[in-house]
Amino acid sequence: MMIISTEKLPDECHLALDKFGLKEDPQEQDLMNAHALIGWPSKIASLLDKMPNLKIIQTLSAGVDDLPFQKLTHVIVMSNAGAYSESVAEHAWALALSLAKRVNYRKRAETYSLIRGTAVVLGAGGIGSEIARIGRQGFQMKIVGVSRSFKHPELFDSRLTVDQLENAISLGNVIFDALPLNKATKGLLNYALLSRMREGAILINVGRAETIVEEDIIKLLKERPDLRFGTDVFWRKNGKEDFNSPLWSFENFAGTYHTAGASASGETLRKAMILACQNLSSYLETGTAENLVKISDYLS
Repeated sequence: MMIISTEKLPDECHLALDKFGLKEDPQEQDLMNAHALIGWPSKIASLLDKMPNLKIIQTLSAGVDDLPFQKLTHVIVMSNAGAYSESVAEHAWALALSLAKRVNYRKRAETYSLIRGTAVVLGAGGIGSEIARIGRQGFQMKIVGVSRSFKHPELFDSRLTVDQLENAISLGNVIFDALPLNKATKGLLNYALLSRMREGAILINVGRAETIVEEDIIKLLKERPDLRFGTDVFWRKNGKEDFNSPLWSFENFAGTYHTAGASASGETLRKAMILACQNLSSYLETGTAENLVKISDYLS
């Protein structure tokens, strides 16, 4: 067994993985022989053709939509879902509150109170569950979850399935999009669905931009200035996230440059790397681990 890492890992990762033959600076022969790979999806993708014996992938990222799954039908893939939950949930609420209270907005404008309102959380994995916890404990909100499964069902007052999304959208004072991007969620939040948002609703996206149809949210924000939209993620153009969006000119918009997770926090990144290494170690030792990816969700 040999593990290739695309990154230099913290000491705690070496404690977990050195016994399996961890290499951070592999040679061509190492890539040929290795059975496991840990790293970011974009770098993982660049190595796949050089690793004929690859059996296991552990991503450092929570999202895995950048992996070329057509090449991975016989590979075990594990994500790092949940590793960034606290950081991203905090960020989601920061965006929601900045829009509700018009922070850094140079006009006297109507503000909203979120206390004892209703939060609709789309995606009830690690991030969605942490968003729900903050809403319940910090703002005494009713929490409506829409998800295929619920990591912490006790945090949700109502648990709905995705086919009930149309009704759920109209319930929220604030709606949080924490959905993963796969073939079922791409473009899920379109004009017809988002038009059902209640008067004065706030929509926050900390999942993937492509779960929302870009042209549709732009059109809706123009038509309905009562709605407010905040996002930490932007739509990819030519394979790269493009932050040059017309949304920045909208008064009912707030955005950040994909900084909710590890990109702006070294400590968040270090902790996430350790969790990924521990998860991979668990799989190699016991055959069981968290965050096993269902590859069929990503194959068209």
